[in-house]
Amino acid sequence: MKGECFINNKDAYETWGIILGDTSFTALLTPSPVKEYIKNESALLDGVQVVCDEYVYPKVNERDLQLVFYLKAENLTEFLLRYSSFTEELQKGVIDIRTKYQPEITYHLLYISCSQFSQFNGRVGKFVLKLNEPNPKNRHD
Repeated sequence: MKGECFINNKDAYETWGIILGDTSFTALLTPSPVKEYIKNESALLDGVQVVCDEYVYPKVNERDLQLVFYLKAENLTEFLLRYSSFTEELQKGVIDIRTKYQPEITYHLLYISCSQFSQFNGRVGKFVLKLNEPNPKNRHD
């Protein structure tokens, strides 16, 4: 848990008691979509001409992600402090995520919203965050 995930260059577990959900790393690894292909649709030709060859590749498009994080605490007081600090970090808007599995890659994301939040007995909270990666080709510091 410690050293597994870094958010804005802070160890997420040490700082907020945050760990990645099971599906979050898979969501980060999901290939990015490409922009629409350049097409020529002419009434004089059958079908559509598409520009895509070894010299003209489609460009990568932005992508939306949904990541699950769990916040753990020893008691309700610690939970509320960590919750407050983590939500303040989210509201900065820019969320850079790096994991121990790909230490050379930093995902530069924008916080959109928290589509789901639930907390259990004041010691565990689940966040389902909607994020946007404006440029998936920019994954360096």
